[in-house]
Amino acid sequence: MLKRLQYTLLAAVVAQPLCAQAFSPEDHLAWLKANQSAQPQFAEGDTITFDKADLVRPFIPAEQQTTVLFEGMDMKIKDAGDMSPADSYKAATEKFKGQATIAADGAIENYTSGRPFDPEAFQPGSKDDGWKAVWKWTFRWQNAGLKVDEVHWVWVRAGGEHSGHDVMKADGGKYKDYYTGGGSFERVLAGPYQRVIMSHRADLTDTDYKMDGGKGFAKDTNFREYTGFTSPFDIAGTAFLILRYDDPRKADDSWAYIPSLRRVRRISVEVKSDSLLGTDHTLEDFYGFNGRPMEHSWEYVGTARILAVARSRNTDTVYYGPNGWAPLDDWALRKTDVLRMTPQRSNHPYSTKFLYIDRESGECFYANAFDKAGEVWKVWQIQKAWTEDPQYAEGQKKWKGDKTPAGTRMASVQSINVVDLQNGRGTLVPTRGASFPLTTLKEAKRTHDVNYLTEGR
Repeated sequence: MLKRLQYTLLAAVVAQPLCAQAFSPEDHLAWLKANQSAQPQFAEGDTITFDKADLVRPFIPAEQQTTVLFEGMDMKIKDAGDMSPADSYKAATEKFKGQATIAADGAIENYTSGRPFDPEAFQPGSKDDGWKAVWKWTFRWQNAGLKVDEVHWVWVRAGGEHSGHDVMKADGGKYKDYYTGGGSFERVLAGPYQRVIMSHRADLTDTDYKMDGGKGFAKDTNFREYTGFTSPFDIAGTAFLILRYDDPRKADDSWAYIPSLRRVRRISVEVKSDSLLGTDHTLEDFYGFNGRPMEHSWEYVGTARILAVARSRNTDTVYYGPNGWAPLDDWALRKTDVLRMTPQRSNHPYSTKFLYIDRESGECFYANAFDKAGEVWKVWQIQKAWTEDPQYAEGQKKWKGDKTPAGTRMASVQSINVVDLQNGRGTLVPTRGASFPLTTLKEAKRTHDVNYLTEGR
């Protein structure tokens, strides 16, 4: 009876737009505690409509519910099946099991490849296990890294409609079937993205798990990441390059090319937590968390069973709902590890952030960030597609993406969508044609060197 009362009170909070409510990290933890032992009252093949929404509320973080539960919702329940990583990653995990350690300052040490720590041993409330969990997240299976030739960054204001927006008419209307529902489009940015992972690569056993054996261009490097923009015209040519070092204590080297200045400039750690070109994302928010672990403190909160788009039935995310923020897709019940981040910098925009990370695939489904006053601010929903499904290869052909090798076994990012609950705007980031190509060192030198930022400008 008490648990039912707790749930009813929390449900009352999320029944109204959260931007009008004071919803704190403590409220989030209370929701989690009240629902951790909830038993699903739905089954494979069920379709959840709004009159049945209470059945799924215990399995969707409270802050997220106003964006995915609404009149007209159509949530199909479908098990995602086996989403374990590639055999090479499993082999590396077994080979190096028990070798990785955590230093007194939280840095990972003695790590080579594979999953560094077993989450089965994590204890709720543990700071030490918080560090283990974030390094497990950092070194999750990613093959050689994600590549997307055209990423959309769509600003969607709550209310209104967008049928007249240019993106709905672009290239013969090839995008219009993906942006259904409501919401006013304010701006659409576009451009390529690619992360090239250079060390701890489970697929590179012959070169000490590193590109080029960790020499030359790949020396001391964990990954290089390029984010570019080709439209609209006022930001075309803007690009960012991040170099993440193998040394967990060493700060990133990061650069930006600003066309109006016609020069490459180094960017500070603060810039990576600022709004990215006016969107609701930051460079640090990609994937759910894309920053350096050592710039934050971590706590392992516990586990939660969560409904998420873990294995999309579509080639690309189809958005629907009153504000066009929700994915129309299959939803699977997944066991997740809940991780809490607290920034160490006093000028970081977030006071804390929660991540919901799939136990099996290692990928993040949800994230919730709170402002400096301790009130909920932004929520992320991250949809996934499975690289071995035929619709994944179909999407690569459709959008002329690179080929992903068979057996990659990745829960690939299909879209990363953030909603600012305080200002009623979302930024949708579909990654159409996403792939995990085996990028060569020669290709990486051509596309991920700082000199590339100005190429052709």
